[in-house]
Amino acid sequence: MMYDVAIVGGGPAGLMAARTAAALGLKTILFEKRKSVRNITRACCEQLIMDENFQGDTVRLHDGNIVSLKNEFTVPYSGPTVPIVDKYFISPSGKRIHFAYPDKRPIVIKIDKGLLLQTLWEQCCAAGVAMRPGVHIGAAKDTGDVIILTTAKGETFRSAKLVIAEGVNARCAHRLGINQDRQCLTTALCVIYFVKGIEGFRHSELSTYFGRAYRGLAPITITASLDDPLVACCVVIGNSTNSPERLFRNITTQGVLAPRFRNASVVRKTGCAARAYTPLRRPYRKNTLVIGDAAAYVEVEMQGAMSCGYRAAQAVACELNDNSGFDNYTQWWQQSFEFNGADFMQVAKGFALVPTYTDEELDYLFGLIEHKTLEGTYNQYKSPRLMWDAIMHQRTQIESERPSLWSKMTTGTISLKDML
Repeated sequence: MMYDVAIVGGGPAGLMAARTAAALGLKTILFEKRKSVRNITRACCEQLIMDENFQGDTVRLHDGNIVSLKNEFTVPYSGPTVPIVDKYFISPSGKRIHFAYPDKRPIVIKIDKGLLLQTLWEQCCAAGVAMRPGVHIGAAKDTGDVIILTTAKGETFRSAKLVIAEGVNARCAHRLGINQDRQCLTTALCVIYFVKGIEGFRHSELSTYFGRAYRGLAPITITASLDDPLVACCVVIGNSTNSPERLFRNITTQGVLAPRFRNASVVRKTGCAARAYTPLRRPYRKNTLVIGDAAAYVEVEMQGAMSCGYRAAQAVACELNDNSGFDNYTQWWQQSFEFNGADFMQVAKGFALVPTYTDEELDYLFGLIEHKTLEGTYNQYKSPRLMWDAIMHQRTQIESERPSLWSKMTTGTISLKDML
């Protein structure tokens, strides 16, 4: 059977692409390796970010719907929510840099991602999409005239266009040679520990801890979960040499945070291995379009993924008509996602405070601005810029009091690979 579009991946990008393609009248098939999208077992983004014009969209929760203000779609959502109104960057001695909106509106809203995906899945079924859960794509070929997909069990499917929405470790993109010019900056191992009973934990806060005293490899983040008001998500990032499990033991028994974990217990955990690639600035080749995390630097978050899927379906419809759709999508992609800019590594350098700075230097720098409240934002590109801009306003004091530190700040560089 011949389809207008085949979509590989049943995350928010793939499901939104399928739903939109069907609504546009395209004969659509979607392949998803999991048998069910309802249960989230992999460490991933499970939140809506309230920044405006971030990752391709501005989203809001309104009257039981996730509403896109830029792309103008809605997705029903009536599940649980947890608003996060305060964000902190914290130094080894506890100096806190505060991010918040003056009116205390949420920076982030935690939601049930599994419920969202199940809702989109059901909408795709109702719209007539051929849904193939539990199917692995074993081979992919783009002949220039047709896409040929072969499943691991030997079934063959044909389509005019292909949308790859498999996520950060997209295998189809590799098989088609689309990733051959991308640089893999590092491979990170991430585990989210759901921990009950962390002393001093506040359900409305997101806190990230910087410094060697915490015994982590990368910054450690603690924030709310949907499980229970007393259960926090503790995000630990490691690598093949320093496993998240080993780091978590050190963090909770030896680090500065250890006393807060004395009566805590791990309820459950999720994990993933993620390769941090340079982004695909031109995310298509021939009849294949790569979207969402599969084309990104690490991730596009949930609203970014849905926006990519929505735009991708429109691009396919346009492509089938006059061959301009993928170019139009590329222009939107390059303009909407900050990591496609020339300074996309700002996020890595902005958070790579260790090993560049000693714990004592971090305490000094954070202490310069701990009395300020910076603009409420989750944006991982904007946050370090706001932090460093505020610190740099103290230039005269730093130059006078700590000339060697000032020299390090103005001449040193570090990469994400160096940090991990």
